[in-house]
Amino acid sequence: MTATSPLRELWDTTRMRLLVEIDRQGSVSAAASAIGIGQPSASQHLRLLEAAAGQQLVERTGRGSRLTEAGRLLAARAAQALSSLGAAEEELGALAGLQTGTIHLGASTAPGVYLLPDTLGCFRRSYPGVTVEVEVAASEEILKRLLSGRVQLAIVGAAAADDRIELEPFLEDEIVGVAKPGLAPLRKGTLAPARLTEFLLLAREPGSSSQRAVDNELRTIGIKPAGFWELGSSEAIKRAAREGLGVAFLSRYAVAEEVERGDLESFRLSGRPPLLRHFSVARLAGRPLSPSERSFIETLTSCCAKQADYAAACVAAGR
Repeated sequence: MTATSPLRELWDTTRMRLLVEIDRQGSVSAAASAIGIGQPSASQHLRLLEAAAGQQLVERTGRGSRLTEAGRLLAARAAQALSSLGAAEEELGALAGLQTGTIHLGASTAPGVYLLPDTLGCFRRSYPGVTVEVEVAASEEILKRLLSGRVQLAIVGAAAADDRIELEPFLEDEIVGVAKPGLAPLRKGTLAPARLTEFLLLAREPGSSSQRAVDNELRTIGIKPAGFWELGSSEAIKRAAREGLGVAFLSRYAVAEEVERGDLESFRLSGRPPLLRHFSVARLAGRPLSPSERSFIETLTSCCAKQADYAAACVAAGR
């Protein structure tokens, strides 16, 4: 008998969930606790799976445990299978007139911090029986988590993704320049690109889709700022900009309130088109949406339309 047959026979939801949680939690004990079993039982499940797979699935690290390449492969498939089972349960509930389920959602920083809170409030009021578990990180990391099965749905600002991922744009965004009022020599809300050489650029972390767009723009116009200061979040960047430490380029959703209050002024680069992008809903290509996911996307689209009007008005008035 080949290894494939016994693995298939041993592949139950407890073992699927165990592999998925080891990837999420970073240790066997934490994963066991997350699914409600003891560590000895979890270790036994792993030994059976490894014997059937014919490969090591988990390796010890100094801080806990992590999946091997074979373990990550099986965990991703397990997450997909669990997602399909969850969707089937939701569809059965929908037939009975219920709206329940759990959405495992990932979001890149700008939509995760500045769009999701309002959307989640609207969604919770309409669908109190649905749980939304949210993880926020840079776009690149969120897309990795989507591929691994750690999240099943994602909201990102990335313009492109792995062929296994489907991106559906739902909201336009503009990346705008911001600075402490009076710091940069603006004319009618624009800054001459050459003047960027006089300022420190307050930059997002690697993996940020907005920073990638800014870097591409700077390469296109052949401009190098006086220096770069990489900060870990939009909030840190805005605080540094308010202190006059440099200029930054951020999502208009991230800076709308500060511009409206007069803490920052926004600008575009003269002679250049607006730096536009789209936020997209990402999922594995071909994976059907569950009823709760479809409802969430509908809520997201309607709720964000109001936020888009507010952000655009604030930024336009701040120029």
